[in-house]
Amino acid sequence: MNFQVAPDAYEKLSLLDDATRFEPAGAEPLTETNPIATLRKPKPLPCISEVSTPTGTKPILKAMITTACERDCFYCPFRAGRSKTQRITFSPDEMATTFDTLQRAGQVDGIFLSSGIIKGSVTTQDKIIDTAEILRKKYNYRGYVHLKVMPGADYDQVRRTMQLADRVSVNLEAPTLQRLQALAPKKGFWAELVTRLRLEFGRAAFYPKYQFAAGY
Repeated sequence: MNFQVAPDAYEKLSLLDDATRFEPAGAEPLTETNPIATLRKPKPLPCISEVSTPTGTKPILKAMITTACERDCFYCPFRAGRSKTQRITFSPDEMATTFDTLQRAGQVDGIFLSSGIIKGSVTTQDKIIDTAEILRKKYNYRGYVHLKVMPGADYDQVRRTMQLADRVSVNLEAPTLQRLQALAPKKGFWAELVTRLRLEFGRAAFYPKYQFAAGY
């Protein structure tokens, strides 16, 4: 009889490897480095990167709620239909608890949290928000948090994300509708992306500490 044991949270983070390697988590994305390769002191997980933040360089946990996705953006290694891609999923409490443990051990000093999209953008954004709320409320974490805004997140979600985060970002993969359709045919250029950018820029005026980034 064969038994399969589900991986624990740290094993799942290890399986993420460099899943968010090309997603900027700090203020100077070109300077982001993987400390495993550049620092003498090894880090426990490959998804920890040194990034520049408004308060200095920090080791940041770059993680995803899930690497499963219902969108088929052609450039993405986690797009729908890739049968060989290993799918990893965390609950908000699992992600927050794991980060809190790493942070209390001095291994990380901030988090960048993104996700693939499952059961729609609103459901996925809720999980990102839930994770951040657990960190801020349950664990009283006041450090650096960078949250991704999913394409199609609603107004209240964008507002709550900005209240919880030091930095937020939204991917805008192409400058025109036609080019976006060639890269990400299931994304809505105006309804899902440009509108969210306008919401974020509009609300940024009310949050002086807030950092905004449009990812590519």
